[in-house]
Order: sequence, then structure tokens, then C-alpha cells
Amino acid sequence: MLNLSGDVAPGFGPVADAFRENFQSRGDIGAACAVVVDGTTVVDLFAGESRPNTPWTAATRSVVFSVSKGITAICLLMASERNHLDLDRPVAQYWPEFAAHGKDRITVRQLLAHRAGLVYPAAPLTAADLRNWTPTVQALAAQVPEWQPNETFAYHPITMGFLAGEVLRRATGMKPSEWLEKYVTAPLGLTIAFGADGLSADFAPMIPPVAEEPLPYPPHELVVAEKAMTMSGAYDADFFNGANGEVFLGSESPGANLVATARDLARLYGATVADVDGTRLLEDDSIAQATLPLSWGQPFYGADEGNVWGTGFMLHSRRRRMAGPGCFGHDGAGGQLAFASPTHRLGFAYQTIQAGNQKDSRAEVLSQALLTCL
Repeated sequence: MLNLSGDVAPGFGPVADAFRENFQSRGDIGAACAVVVDGTTVVDLFAGESRPNTPWTAATRSVVFSVSKGITAICLLMASERNHLDLDRPVAQYWPEFAAHGKDRITVRQLLAHRAGLVYPAAPLTAADLRNWTPTVQALAAQVPEWQPNETFAYHPITMGFLAGEVLRRATGMKPSEWLEKYVTAPLGLTIAFGADGLSADFAPMIPPVAEEPLPYPPHELVVAEKAMTMSGAYDADFFNGANGEVFLGSESPGANLVATARDLARLYGATVADVDGTRLLEDDSIAQATLPLSWGQPFYGADEGNVWGTGFMLHSRRRRMAGPGCFGHDGAGGQLAFASPTHRLGFAYQTIQAGNQKDSRAEVLSQALLTCL
């Protein structure tokens, strides 16, 4: 019998129904879902197990993979609002070494829209290189891009976090982890961080997909995908198993290894569009610019999955409908999703440890159930 716990405000029952159905029919083992509207939590649900024979609790955290990118984008937008950087100026204005090999024309906004042409590190990297940060960003700055500046796009699974993070560090003196702690998690009282101790009692390890489908890419693109996901060998090729280990969790990877609860992610995104306990993270003008579509259609590598990218965020699209047009956020490998809706002044988050495959519908079902409640 499912040990579902938490609270649901009147009128939001369809979200609870969809959450329960995810366990009954869609393979969830341990998960949480939260929604904050106008600063008030209206959905706060958790169920299942965080580890075998260990119930999921309100404090259970897990790695949410590329949900990280949306949080890092929020940090850069906040820095822009404080006049530390101009998103429409060249990256090289803040990071001069980045100008090598014709990258001098790439703007910060274009970089955040996956248009930099640095999908994977060309040079092999080690776990120590990632942990030490500087060798990784130096290698990316010196790299020849895969295409001419702003000519096209392709998703940067891991490198995006280091690229965006180094821009933030050069402009403000703070890496995403430092900005996040000072200006986001401390004011809102959140327990969100890049990386974690995988042995801590509140951490739920990721469970690999029951039956993962091969990516529909030609052989040469499969090689690119592997290099992109492993940072050219620094991370374990068995991605979901490696995600529970020290190499992946033991250092800051701002595009990939955020550890959080659904409750805290919903509060964070809720605070981008409305006051949450007196804290508002982003201004309306910043959101309006960040949600202009910049990248969509056929990418340089891979298939057109239907995604639309803005300034660091996934936007409402045929693949990620979220809560309708205007929404911005990011999903994560294995099924997670977090987003905000300026129209409905809400933040939404879904956190799971049972990895899904390319056809995973759990987050989409939850967000569409939410839409019926608004």
C-alpha cells in the first residue's frame, strides 16, 4: 500500500490523483511533488521509499540533474539585475580567454541558449579537473567551437554549467554555489546545493531505468552524446549509477548535480514570479527577456525533440507544456521537472529517483493535472 503523505489545498486534488497514479501505473518508487501559488504552498506530496525499507520524508533530497541549469540561469539573471553583467554583451568581455578561435562574438545570452558550440570537452578531463574547476573552464575556453558563433544550437548537457558558472564567477567573483547560498537559499531557508554527500541520511540514490531505450542517433552522434554526458571520460559511462558516487556528487557541476527537495524547488521557482516569505528573486522585465525563444527545431547534434530554449531555460513547448505559454524552467535526466508560471504566479517541482526513459510522461501528467486546477 502506498504511504502517500503531505498536504493538498482544496481545488488541487487532480495533482494528488496524478501523483498517486504515477506510482500505480508509471513506475514511481520514491518521489515528491510541490506547488507554490502566490507564495503559498498548495501541493506538498511525497511517497514511496528513498532507499529500500526507508520511507520518503519531507526532507528527502535527491540529485535533479539538469534542473540544475534553470537554477544556475536564475543566478545569472539575478546578477544581471544587479548590474554585474549584461547578458547581451560578449562572454569574452568577462572571460577574455573565451575569445579564442572566433568565440569572441558569442554573447552570454547566446551561450545560455546552447549556441556556443562547446557540447563536450575536446580534451580528456579527469575527476580532479572537474573538482578543481579551473582546468575544466580553461580547456573549454581554449576549445574550437563546433560551429560558427550563434549559427545553430545543440544541447550542452554538462558543459553548460561550467560555462555559465565561469561567466558568473568572472563577473561577480562568486561561483553558482556561492551565489545560490548567499542570495537564494539563505533568504528563502532552502536546503539546496550543488553536490552532496551520497551517504547522508536524507539523500535518496538514483535508480537506473528498468529498460532504457537507445538514443535514436547515428553512430558518430552516439559518440558525441557519450562524451557530452561523461565530460570526455571524467564521469562514469553508466550515468545513473555514477550519479550516486563521489565523482559526480563530490564537486560543483552547475548544470547537472543540484541536490534538492521538490518542496524547496517549488518555493525557489515560486519566488521568481511572486513574493515567498518576503523574497522575490527576479523582476518581470528579466523574465520577459529570458522567456523569448532563442533555440528550437533541428539541433546540430541529435533529433528535434520539440524543446524550445530561452535564456538558460526550457520554455513551454510541445514536449514540455508545463502550465501553459509563458512558463520557464528545466527538466532533468530521469524525469524531474521544475518551472515557474508568471501568468499563474506559481512554482512547480517534481522529484523522482526512478529514472524514466525517452517516453517518460510522469512530469508531464502532473503539470497537465495542475493546469486543470488553475
